[in-house]
Amino acid sequence: MERTQASIARAALLAPSADNSQPWAMRWRGRTLEISYSPHAPVPQVFKADSHATLLAAGALAENLVAACATNGISVDLQWSAEINDCHPFLAATLNHLPDHFTVPARVEQRHTNRGAFRSTALPDALLTAMGRCSEGGNRLLALRDRSQRIALSKLIRICSEARFCNRDLHEWLFDSLRFTPAEAARGNGLDVRCLGLPPGGKIFLRFISDWGRLSMLNRLGAYKLLARSEAMAIATAPALLCVVGHRQPPDVIQAGRLMTRIWQECNAQGIAVHPFYVVTDQIQRLHAGALATGFAARITAVENDLHTLLQLQPDEMLHMVLRVGYPASVPVRSQRLPLDAVMRDDTAD
Repeated sequence: MERTQASIARAALLAPSADNSQPWAMRWRGRTLEISYSPHAPVPQVFKADSHATLLAAGALAENLVAACATNGISVDLQWSAEINDCHPFLAATLNHLPDHFTVPARVEQRHTNRGAFRSTALPDALLTAMGRCSEGGNRLLALRDRSQRIALSKLIRICSEARFCNRDLHEWLFDSLRFTPAEAARGNGLDVRCLGLPPGGKIFLRFISDWGRLSMLNRLGAYKLLARSEAMAIATAPALLCVVGHRQPPDVIQAGRLMTRIWQECNAQGIAVHPFYVVTDQIQRLHAGALATGFAARITAVENDLHTLLQLQPDEMLHMVLRVGYPASVPVRSQRLPLDAVMRDDTAD
């Protein structure tokens, strides 16, 4: 039974989270798995317990859990807390039974991020059309196939990326997340720099700008614009973009995380690479929270307005995530996961 519980928790832990932060603590109480927000990094958290990024990742975790259990003939009752904070569990997932054996399904196991180059081969129209019909709760998927749409979105991503590279809090969060050596990557969370698809010399450059003082100095010479341009180029040249959009209340964001993960799994299962871009959503969230880098408020306000026009969003809708998709040019290095004993405990006997 302990091996079954460990396998179920591991399936949940394979879900995507902001920079592979995996900010979870899992506790078994009989057939119920309680999940709490629990950061595993000492730096100040730029994504709090109730942040959009955390809610999206919570939905991804729930999708992994439900999908993996369904494959093993287990039904799951999800009970969400009315408030997500770091004081008590936000999700209690009760299974109708715990089998003697549990297999993590391939589509959950194989989901991954690919930040490398994609081939220029177009994705099948029928596939994109089918994905465009996918929904979850009040959320839906928009497939951007027209090159003019991709270029328009890439311009918005460039502006938001410029704002991000000028934000000290996000800089410190990112570089605390990066793992430059195999020993660092073996810790199980954060981003192995081998996953980033860096050009020659990219790792050395990242080490150089890991010091905020250096990047701040280079930003005076326009470095933030060059860094943002490379991200925008990846979007502009993508074979297709999938945008998860929908309503903005916490339950809606959680459902968006489920939809995002389901589509991500389906793409990977069909040999299609996925690269998530969160920067537009993140900077718009920071605009409303008053946490933008100095001097960007007017530009990000314009981005939000232009985004609504480009994606034809309703006033109460928002962009949750952009997925850059295409056929991979190479097999990526995959991020690792925290050891289960750092995340899970069994209080069944308490």
